Amino acid sequence: MNEKQLIEGLEAKNPAALAVLYKEYNGRVTAVVRKFIRDEWDVEEVVQDTFWTVHRKIHLFRRDSQLWSWMYRIAVNAAKMKLRKYKRRPIPFDDEILSAMQSEESAMRVDDRPDRRLAEKQMLTQFEQFLDECDEINRDVYVSMEMDGASKEEIAERLDLTVPAVKTRLHRMRKGLRERLEPFAEAA
Repeated sequence: MNEKQLIEGLEAKNPAALAVLYKEYNGRVTAVVRKFIRDEWDVEEVVQDTFWTVHRKIHLFRRDSQLWSWMYRIAVNAAKMKLRKYKRRPIPFDDEILSAMQSEESAMRVDDRPDRRLAEKQMLTQFEQFLDECDEINRDVYVSMEMDGASKEEIAERLDLTVPAVKTRLHRMRKGLRERLEPFAEAA
């Protein structure tokens, strides 16, 4: 299918044309988006947004340039919009929360064995490091749900994600945290 046939197929809302478009341009669009965005989930989301925009707005394509030039501009704009959303969103995470947790635990467990207290401190340190190493959005999802008690729906709306995406991010954060803390949990 040449470019002219592809554009005509897209204008006719032909599913086969959309499949060809995706097959031909997915790698290029993904490479462009990765230049702007680090998080793999967000890259996938922006790539999908790009193809969705092309599908919906193909009638606006003027045909005075190549289809890829138009798609490139759509991909760059979508990636920049995603980056702007990152900058607007404050991350409600404060290291003082974890310090307070540590001091409260120490005060409550004065009579515990020293090796147990050391293991708990190591777990807390690993927990802090894990959150520091995480992507901002994933950290925000975890802290909002696990520490602040926010609902999945609230977080999805605030972060401009779907509820299933919030659930997936939370699951991956919990799994990563379990794997990170597992060696220290046995001693605690």
